[in-house]
Amino acid sequence: MRQTDRSPVRRLALARLVSTAGTGAADIAAAYLIYRRTHSAYWLSALFLLTFGVTGLLSPLFGAFADRHDRRRIMIASDLIGAACFAALIPIRAPGAMLALLFVASLAAVPFWTASGAAIPNLAPEGQLAWANSLLSMSG
Repeated sequence: MRQTDRSPVRRLALARLVSTAGTGAADIAAAYLIYRRTHSAYWLSALFLLTFGVTGLLSPLFGAFADRHDRRRIMIASDLIGAACFAALIPIRAPGAMLALLFVASLAAVPFWTASGAAIPNLAPEGQLAWANSLLSMSG
């Protein structure tokens, strides 16, 4: 990699942007469906606790996992598992089953973020770490 080659960081930023957009859209749709089917703030609260709460609690554990394995494969597998969970939601009507799949999708998303964050120093050109961190913080 040349000293000024910023393309790996840009590709990672694009991957994070696409992942964030897809997951965000799916999360909004899931929250809408849960509320529309149950008309219950309790089910909606359970959804947010299971999806957002898992990210905060498990990120440190998956950080160690990302340090020991191929980060690119982790990110790809993470997004594929999440997409499969969201696709599996299509025929499901029961809110409990929906929450279970959304929990798995959230669990699958955690390694993506820890692996992509850990990859930044390895991809940034020498002396460009601040630029790389700035770009990736804007992408998702």
